Amino acid sequence: MPESAAHSTKTDAAAGKPQPLPFLLTAPQGEAARTLLSYVASLPLPGPDPQLLAVVVAVRAACGGVGNVTGMDLSALRLHDPCGAVEALRSLGWQIGDGIFESDPAAPPVSVTVPELARETDHPLPFGKSTRSRVSGWTTRALSAKQVKKLPPAARLAGPLCRTF
Repeated sequence: MPESAAHSTKTDAAAGKPQPLPFLLTAPQGEAARTLLSYVASLPLPGPDPQLLAVVVAVRAACGGVGNVTGMDLSALRLHDPCGAVEALRSLGWQIGDGIFESDPAAPPVSVTVPELARETDHPLPFGKSTRSRVSGWTTRALSAKQVKKLPPAARLAGPLCRTF
C-alpha cells in the first residue's frame, strides 16, 4: 500500500471495492499529535473542559511558549464551564488574559503564555513550526468534525484519538 494510504478503507459505492483513505498526518506528525495528547493528559487538570482547552492552547504555544486564542475559539469548543477551564489552566501557571471571554468576532486574539513550553531545554513538545502547524490544523479539523462537533467535551477529546494518523 502506498505511503499516502491509510490502513482503514472506505467503500467506493460505484465499484463496491474498498478504497484506501489518505493519511491525515505523516508518521512523524502523527507521533507529534500523540505527544501533544500525552502531554495534556499528564497535566493535573480536573476534567474534560480544561483538557480540551489545554489541547488547543498547547498546540498553538508549542514552538515558543506563547499562543493566540480568541473568544470565538473558546466559544467553538462548547465547554460546559469555560471560566472554570481557564481558571484550571491559570492554576498551572498558564498566563491567560480575561480578553479570552470576549466573544465578539472583531475582538483581538489573547496571547496565552505556557511557561513549560517556553523553555529551551527538556521541552515537552519538541516539534518544529511545520509539524506544529500540521498538528494544529489536524486538531482543529478533528475537534470540529461533524460527527463530534456537538458532543460534550469528553467525547470531543476522544475524537482526535479516533481519527486516522
